[in-house]
Amino acid sequence: MIKILIVVPYEELYEPARRCLRAADTGDFIVELEHFIGTDDTVIKRRDADIVVARGLTGKAMARANPAIHLVEISISGSDLIAALWKCRAERGGRGVGVVLTDAGICDAAQLEDLTGIPLYFRQADTEERLREAISELSALGVGTFIGGLTLCKRCDDLGLRYIHIKSGDEAMARAVNEAVAAARSLNRERTRANLVATVLNNAEDVMFALNKEGVVIAANTRASTLFCPGDRLPMEGRRVFDLHPEGEWELAVAAQPESEVLRTIRGQLMLVKTAPITVDRESVGVLVTCKNVEALRETEQKIRKELSKKGLVAHYRFENILSANAAMRKLIADALKYSRYDSSVFIVGETGTGKELFAQSIHSASRRSSHPFVAVNCAALPEQLLESELFGYAEGSFSGAVKGGRIGLFELAHKGTIFLDEIGEMPLSLQSKILRVLQEREIRKIGGDAIVPVDVRIVSATNIEILERVRNGSFREDLYYRINLLNLRIPPLRDRPEDIDLIFRHFVEKYSAETGKPAPRIEPGVSEAMRGYPWMGNIRELRNFSERLVILNESGVIDRREVDAQYALDERSGSCDDRSPGSPGASRRAECEASLSDRMRESGLDRNKFAESLGMSRTTLWRKLKEEARLKR
Repeated sequence: MIKILIVVPYEELYEPARRCLRAADTGDFIVELEHFIGTDDTVIKRRDADIVVARGLTGKAMARANPAIHLVEISISGSDLIAALWKCRAERGGRGVGVVLTDAGICDAAQLEDLTGIPLYFRQADTEERLREAISELSALGVGTFIGGLTLCKRCDDLGLRYIHIKSGDEAMARAVNEAVAAARSLNRERTRANLVATVLNNAEDVMFALNKEGVVIAANTRASTLFCPGDRLPMEGRRVFDLHPEGEWELAVAAQPESEVLRTIRGQLMLVKTAPITVDRESVGVLVTCKNVEALRETEQKIRKELSKKGLVAHYRFENILSANAAMRKLIADALKYSRYDSSVFIVGETGTGKELFAQSIHSASRRSSHPFVAVNCAALPEQLLESELFGYAEGSFSGAVKGGRIGLFELAHKGTIFLDEIGEMPLSLQSKILRVLQEREIRKIGGDAIVPVDVRIVSATNIEILERVRNGSFREDLYYRINLLNLRIPPLRDRPEDIDLIFRHFVEKYSAETGKPAPRIEPGVSEAMRGYPWMGNIRELRNFSERLVILNESGVIDRREVDAQYALDERSGSCDDRSPGSPGASRRAECEASLSDRMRESGLDRNKFAESLGMSRTTLWRKLKEEARLKR
């Protein structure tokens, strides 16, 4: 917690300070008021405050002794000085006046002499040693009265010299306290942000560190320190990366070249090193370095391959599994059934959760290829290098760590069957040209291989974004778009076919009741009307999750409108800006939906996987939406 120490110069300023603190919101801070004079090290150095409000020599000494402290000075104004001089004019007895300040530039000496008619001698002193020297020097000049702060007054008192104390006004104290509170709020925000960044970095599975333009480490996570500074208690920050790993060839990275990925051996580990420039106000200020252990990547790749194999080699759904009473959907199913008779590419567009893979599997199951593999791959779920090796495979020895004998790619696995390229709009440009070649030439070449491998594969692709916008801005190839978009299907969102909501809801209630071993609850008539009023932004996936939860929580054997409304109102997925029913729970949450997706995720306290699940969308779709949201904010 931020601590503010207010060093009150003299008793009269205690009450103005307390008054200001009562008016300010200081609940998030620790505030202490204390009085001491001078620059004694035993007093100054033991202070552990983050922000100090002090005056004169005491404030300067505290700032010097504690560089991390933020000093807010209680100012001495020109009017404060004039008030002291006016008092001196009445008492000085005709001799010159010595004015000793930490800042001698607050007033013009010549103007003050003209105004008061007093010979003035100004000296600046920001330490007690210089203060003593100034007093000795001015005494030798015949100065009879001294003006300054409490430290000067105490010194003059010890020497038997005449002095007048310059007092700061109540307004000066109020300004200093308010400035300190504002600084504390700012410091609190910065610490929170820094702690968040540190938490994110230290919870990352990869080695991550940032360099400035001179190659000095400005931030690093614990994994980076462990890799580059094993057994070294010194922090990685502040050290040159060239010294930490001289063999790293860091020159291009430090020069903030475009993003790159290279394989390097660091401390005996083979790492995939990625560099990306850090820009502030469009100016490069450094580079972020991410190092991924290739062995860990290989293990991840193997897990992904197993999951893809389990999921992708067999189609589980047919057109009979697509439930709909909507005329537009029935026509869409009929069109998809016609498409299944041919080998032309099919392009499916629909929001997340509308059932794009369900259509893709149904097309495959109804086609002449149904006895051959159905392979599904999410183009946005894998890094570019892994995605390329997954799709096309690689030859033995094509890169360090390659499996002996090489590896077959998904296009080869799908030979004679269908490959489903989900989220194709997120595919990197470098891979798009290779997909185009497969469509045109019906052949592939493995990474690192020379042989051309013919493949007989039907491509079904899908996206939940407006891919034409990607075509227009150059991030998706126009020729590939027209190749994959030969036969197309646009699946309407669930909110545009309300007659399907009750049908699908009852199906899921029966399904999950059977799976949980519970009797299927009776559904009251008012439930259908209530559910039609919800926006279902996660579409069928959201409805499925909602149905499963209702079955699990239901104890009465009856699902009525009150229960449905209550559960939906508690559901994080229910916020929507597109709710067309003013009286529904979704409409009552319209203000909530105006919060950004990133804000909603932060406020939910869920990790990315669970938050995506709560919205009825995949983790990849959530990542894409967060990325697009960040782009629009810039």
